[in-house]
Amino acid sequence: MEVLVIRRISREGQSAINLEGGLMSAASHTVKEKEYIKLELLKAYLEPLFMIIGQKAPRVCYVDCSAEPWGKDGQKPESTPVAVSLGIIEKCHNALSEQFRKHVQFRALFIERDSESFDRLENFLKTESWSGVDANCLKGDFCDLQKQILSWCGDRDFCLYFIDAAEWRHIALQNLGPLMARPSSEFLMNLLFDSTRSPRGLPSLEEHMKAVLGGAPGVSGDAALEGDRLLTSLYRRELKACAPIIGGAIPRCAHMRVLPGGKSRTVSELVYLTWDPLGVVAFMEASERLENEQRKMLALAVQSEKVKRSRQLEIFSADKLIGDSTSADPAEVKEYWLARLSSTPKQFGVSEFADMLEETGWFMDDFQKAFLDLEREGKVRNLGSTGMRTGNPVRYWLNGNRGELLEKTVD
Repeated sequence: MEVLVIRRISREGQSAINLEGGLMSAASHTVKEKEYIKLELLKAYLEPLFMIIGQKAPRVCYVDCSAEPWGKDGQKPESTPVAVSLGIIEKCHNALSEQFRKHVQFRALFIERDSESFDRLENFLKTESWSGVDANCLKGDFCDLQKQILSWCGDRDFCLYFIDAAEWRHIALQNLGPLMARPSSEFLMNLLFDSTRSPRGLPSLEEHMKAVLGGAPGVSGDAALEGDRLLTSLYRRELKACAPIIGGAIPRCAHMRVLPGGKSRTVSELVYLTWDPLGVVAFMEASERLENEQRKMLALAVQSEKVKRSRQLEIFSADKLIGDSTSADPAEVKEYWLARLSSTPKQFGVSEFADMLEETGWFMDDFQKAFLDLEREGKVRNLGSTGMRTGNPVRYWLNGNRGELLEKTVD
């Protein structure tokens, strides 16, 4: 029963948060692009992750390693990432208490290096309060404050670190070692490669990789043309290699590409490091919803520009023109399924799906739709189902997250 509840929250319970974010409104256009992206990431990911964590841990810590910019240019405190994240944490605390009788104590720490912004932040945290949340702040750069951060976290409570990298050193593996060595920790990192490549910084991809990874493995010729995509792939690989095995659990690293509203170029790469396969599933489900929002925003921007040029209204709204969201070629996903299945029934649960999501970067719906197509073609079978399901043909959250038995019916 508990597993079903986790599934309901991780897949459906975010709807309110996603609706709060919604499409980019006129007011959102006044927010700087970087801060807008951070707000959307917080809204998309914090609730599902904290709801899963909160059902296991009595105390949960959250560290925003780069709270800046905070409350500048007349921005209202309640619209800042600090206030948004605290509101989400309070909501999770109340939901865990009311729905699960879990009285989880949340603690939040915000790192701010700008003196003026820190004073406003400190005053805001002293004058406001959030149910079940103890909020604190530290002044400085988180790379220089790791001893203080680790002291604040302690060595027992679960901690989620959110790193919105403003400089290359914020994501350099050698600077994350002390935090990764701490047990019961997870990391949500927004790799803003555009901003970390400052004009006076790193002139080439190779030098950038040396700074971030400690080396430039496999960078030569055409490989360098991959740019940020190559860097992200190598970063994930090296991050997992540096992360310790904790209690027999291996580190897992999922990834989501984030586009700014109304533009087609990538401005950030979101990377999630965890030791929990359920966390990977929740992360990718949230990523799928965020992908849909990005597609809507891009369609809206294209349609708005078209209307501006033609001065004629469109018959259909932008969100009706985007079609079904998919991150992969359906034929390729079907081939992937057939390669993983055999005539010998195999259990496919949260752990197996986490492996698939992490390995491919595809979304859950990609796998579900492809399996349904194969089932209709008579090539696969779900032994745990009495009939063909049109929605979620593989219910991986059943049987204590062990999922269902699947088999291939053709060679």
